[in-house]
Amino acid sequence: MLSQPRMSRLSRAATVSRRLSRMVQKLSIAAARAWVCLAAAAYFFASPHALAQERPWSVSPCELLKNPGMYSDTLVSVPGLVLYGPEQFTSHGYDCADDHGPLRLEFGGNPTDPKDQFRLPQARLEAGTVPLKKDADYDTMQRLMTSANASGKVKMLRATLIGRFFAGPAVGTKSGEIKHPNSRLVISEVELVSNRLEDPVDFAPESHAPAKPAKGCTVSEIAVPAREDEDKLQRLSREPSENLDYLRDPRQVAAHAISDQEKIAPDEFESKLRASREGIALTDYTWTSPDGLHTYTITVDRPYWLLPSTFSGDTVIWVPKRIVKTVCSGKTSR
Repeated sequence: MLSQPRMSRLSRAATVSRRLSRMVQKLSIAAARAWVCLAAAAYFFASPHALAQERPWSVSPCELLKNPGMYSDTLVSVPGLVLYGPEQFTSHGYDCADDHGPLRLEFGGNPTDPKDQFRLPQARLEAGTVPLKKDADYDTMQRLMTSANASGKVKMLRATLIGRFFAGPAVGTKSGEIKHPNSRLVISEVELVSNRLEDPVDFAPESHAPAKPAKGCTVSEIAVPAREDEDKLQRLSREPSENLDYLRDPRQVAAHAISDQEKIAPDEFESKLRASREGIALTDYTWTSPDGLHTYTITVDRPYWLLPSTFSGDTVIWVPKRIVKTVCSGKTSR
């Protein structure tokens, strides 16, 4: 049987052992927390050189906006046609319409102060994490953008842009569709930029919404020429002997479209056309018959899909995009 002093020493030893074990556990937890903090700091405050080691995904503007959640916060390389001008800085795919909208662009290289993280909006904080490489390609793009500003018009250039894509908050619609209206690409590097500006082309998707007729009127859609036929016209337009110079003028193209329906010379319509809307490489015209009983509304554009048939956006021809005819039984034509 152990003596009382012997038992007392063993009890004290066991107590010390338990305390040491708890201290080791606390130190391990503290060390783990410190490591997480250091890793987070290394991520958020990494140098541009370290961030440059991340390899970007090559993806088109259309794919980004079709699946924004899949690419959110991802470094991407985006080849495309850039439209720049008054209130316009967007990228568009070479072979797709803007069915999900244009890809909005902005340059990085504008870091934020960590003390402002609770004061600035989320979009500003996101953009502040993207560095910007200013090299010869960047300078070329800046020169082209300056020229576009001087013209006062929207112009087009070609460039592959590397940057971080931010999808922005998701918004639900009445139809149940989820959209990201504030998606954007924050540019960190410019690659493969063209050395000249071009006239822009139209990327707007085709409208399938039926026109609403006035009371006593009927509305019908008239088929426009097939893409194959318009592509053939684009190629033939290079030949002076074909007498296709009218394809350079949107008003004349609209007049020819009505002429094909009414079997009257285009000159009879051209001076009576009213321009009702003008967009980027897109114009709407309206013509009403002298008796007011029938009206043509024609949209003409310079479509993106004709670019492969010509060397520049400057030479893309105007073609009918949509033709709507309204026929009324009385003096109610709109």
